[in-house]
This record gives sequence, structure tokens and C-alpha cells, in this order.
Amino acid sequence: MLTDLTSYEDLMDKCSSCSFCEATCPVFRADLLETHVARARMVIIREALVNKSLPVSKRVHEIINRCLLCTNCKQTCPAAVPVNEIVIAARYELYKGKRMNLPRRMLLKQIMENRGVTGLLKKAESLAKLAGISPREIPKIPERSFADLYQGTYAPKGEIRAKALYFVGCGTNTLYPDTGDAVMKVLAHNGIEVTIPEGMVCCGIPSLAEGDIETARRMMETNLSLLADSEADVILTDCTSCGLTFKEKLLKVIPADDPLYEKAVAVSGRIREVTDYLNQVGLVPASLSLDRTYTYHVPCHGNWTPTLNEAPRELLSTIGQAERVELENPDTCCGAGGAFFIDFKELSQKIRAPKLEDIANTGVDLVVTQCPSCRSYLGSALGEAQRVVHPITLLAMAYGFEDLGD
Repeated sequence: MLTDLTSYEDLMDKCSSCSFCEATCPVFRADLLETHVARARMVIIREALVNKSLPVSKRVHEIINRCLLCTNCKQTCPAAVPVNEIVIAARYELYKGKRMNLPRRMLLKQIMENRGVTGLLKKAESLAKLAGISPREIPKIPERSFADLYQGTYAPKGEIRAKALYFVGCGTNTLYPDTGDAVMKVLAHNGIEVTIPEGMVCCGIPSLAEGDIETARRMMETNLSLLADSEADVILTDCTSCGLTFKEKLLKVIPADDPLYEKAVAVSGRIREVTDYLNQVGLVPASLSLDRTYTYHVPCHGNWTPTLNEAPRELLSTIGQAERVELENPDTCCGAGGAFFIDFKELSQKIRAPKLEDIANTGVDLVVTQCPSCRSYLGSALGEAQRVVHPITLLAMAYGFEDLGD
């Protein structure tokens, strides 16, 4: 469990120091410091926080915090050691019961409870600056959130092929309601009845990244009460990080002996990312055509089902005239990492630079990715030259839907 670092000791012992993680760790590739490779980070965590043989110095804090939680090392590791979970558990151990980063955590909690409600963010702007989470990279907040556009149940015209709950995360709700609008229109076009439960809060991943497991659990409890007992066929999300949280992290926060565990298992088993879902159920036959070029940036958190990373490519390949140009390295991290790009700005920009060059070399006019953080961070550097959108937005454009999010 994430609240018990010692429960990961056996998994840490599985590390054979093979160095495979060096090839995929974006932090190590950017700064070439051995202490930032997953294997070294785990040794430091074990000695400082489990064996207590190493002082918990400022440098130990930095090494533990200087991790994107991208899961790339786990994907590369022959033993599949969950380094990201070990780092979260270590952060919990470091900060539990301490009043550290209090303004930031207070603001983060409010944003998560309200899914980043526009008014709240604007009222909290001064506090956000004090907390260090209002940089230039955050996009301009639209006047209307997704919750202002949709609430309740929406039936498609004609035959209902399936019924879905739509979990709308903070990024879509407040920063990118155009994504949610595109999802709603595409699902309706494909005969999917969609219900948006009232009262949803953040999935909890921002607090998990901070090591604030208690706040993350409160978010999860609220969402479980809304999602678990529904008779819908599936629970959909447009965000790969939200999906990862429900699919995997939920069961690391809610223990097996908890009364909520059965609900957690039910939600974990039904969560699907929307492009993966549509690709597998199949699109309703329609004339799809869009004379645009695009490339696909694979989000780091897109590996929680075996078909998810390929789903946008396969789905969008049905669009006539649209041309996909592959990136040389489509699955390398962009450097955003939630709030990582704020805490380690120079390092994050160094990680992002090769991705921007890779995108520029494609010559495309659209970049598609499912992660709102990736969209924000890449979009802020690309500007108007190459627009970053969700894959479902491209599909909605091919269907002829315009003015998404308005």
C-alpha cells in the first residue's frame, strides 16, 4: 500500500541494477546524474526512510522529489518494479504529519474538490502565485467549464448501442471543455448514451504525486460513491492519468480489508479510455474526411491497458485524407509531469526540448495527445504554429462538428 513504504521492500530487492532504466528515464537523460536513475533512487529511499542508515538531508528530499512519476522505468524494468509507487510512498513518509508546502496543498485541495472550477482559480490567483502554480505555461481559462455545458444524461438519436458514465477530470472540466464537448458529440454520434454524474471531484492524482495520500483517498471516496453502483456498461475518461488512477492507484489506496474495496475493484474493472473504447466497439459507419496532417504524442500514463497507446492511431486511421506523420520518438516524456515543470522548470524545459524538435521536424499542423498536462506544456511552446488537441477532437472535426467547447 502507498501508505506503507516497508511493504515495497521485497519489490525494491528485485532490482538487479541492469541499468535498463537509464535508457528511458527522462530526468537521467536530461541531467545524466546517477542518483536520478530509478535504481539509485530506490537505494537512497530504502537507506534513508526504511533502514534509517542515511540522514534525510535536503539532497535526499531533492532526489525523491526530482521524479516525474512517468512510469517509464517500470515499463522498461525486467522485474516490473513499480518505482513510481515507491516514490509516492516515500513522499508520503517524508511529509506525513508535517505542515510543508501548506499554501500549495491548500490550493490544490480546493482545486481538486471543485475540479478546477474557473471562478475558484481566478479568486485564488494571488495564492496560486505564492504557491508557485500559476506560471505562463498554464493556458488561459475559458469562461465556461465543461460542467456549464453538460450535466445529466444524454441519449443519442436512434438506437442506443451502449450506456456509459463519463468521468470528467480537472483538465477537461476547466482548462479544455472543448475536449469534453468533442467526447460528448462523438459518443452521441456513435450511439452511446452518456451520463455525467453530479458531484464528481478530481481523481486524486495531484495529491498522490505530492505524497498526500489522505487527500487523494477523500477524492476517491467521493467518486466511488457516484460511480460504483451505476448500471452503465462502462466508465469512460478522456485523460490517461485519470484512467491510470482509477485502474491501478485506486487499489493501492483502498486496502483489501476496507469496506470500500469491493466498490474500488468494480470501478477499476470498468474504467476505459475513450479512444481505446471506441476503437474496440467500432465506429458507426459514416463519411469521415479531414484534410489535415497530425502526429501523436504518447502520454507517459498511457500504458494501463495493452491496447491504449495504439488506440488513437487505429481510431484516427479511419479518417479519409488525414495524414499521420510519426514522431521519431513518440513515447518520450514531454517534461510536464503535473507540477514537475513548475518545481524544476529548467530541467523540465530541457526534457521538453527534444520533443519540440521532433514535432517541428514532422511539419504537421496538429499534435494529438490524451493528456491535458502534455497538451498545456507542449502547446505553450508550440504556440499557434502547431495546435495540440485530444484525438477525439480530431475525430469530431472529421464528423463535421465545429466550435467545440463554445
